[in-house]
Amino acid sequence: MRLLLVEDDVDVAETLVSYLEKHGYVVDLAPTLAIAKTAVMANSFDLVLLDRLLPDGEGMSMLRFFADNKCPQRVILLTALGDVDDRVRGLEAGAHDYIPKPFEPRELLARIRNTLRQPMQTAREVKTLGPLSYDVESRAFSINGEALNLRRTEALVLEALMSRPGSLVTREALESKVYGYDKFVTSNSLESQVSRLRKNLAEHTDKIKIQTVRGLGYSLTSI
Repeated sequence: MRLLLVEDDVDVAETLVSYLEKHGYVVDLAPTLAIAKTAVMANSFDLVLLDRLLPDGEGMSMLRFFADNKCPQRVILLTALGDVDDRVRGLEAGAHDYIPKPFEPRELLARIRNTLRQPMQTAREVKTLGPLSYDVESRAFSINGEALNLRRTEALVLEALMSRPGSLVTREALESKVYGYDKFVTSNSLESQVSRLRKNLAEHTDKIKIQTVRGLGYSLTSI
């Protein structure tokens, strides 16, 4: 297992590197955020041990960096900022665990072993087409950063169209997405959903269009 330790205190860093290497881990050391960012872009780590107070900034900014650059990481925050509010902020920002200083190395080792059993923290996937954005995890749409409120069936149609922007999505694929594979669908049901969706989009932007491919299906385009 390869770990990245982001820690600027030389004594703490040397102690932890020596201890963890004795327990079979390969440990890379980054004393600043800048070096840590370079390291994670060039290498794959199983876990990041991240101090919060670093010479060039707040360590928690790395959590946003991981997300923005789609670098899935398991993270344990190491910090002297150990009150309840600080721990909650760290965990809510995406850290897997939070251990306040000072701590015993054997406790950190136990937390590392536990965290390594957990899946990687993956970056949130957001698809965009012009001003339209779709958050895959929350299944939420927005236009120019403003939430787009849709009925369930409209949202399902738009999800299917956003899966292949600019390309044909067949009627059959859309009907299966909205109504299921084994449901009887009247000939104008899908047209009704598409019509309502077009109207909803048009109320927010004139840059997103649903094109009809006669007899085949629809495509979503940005103009």
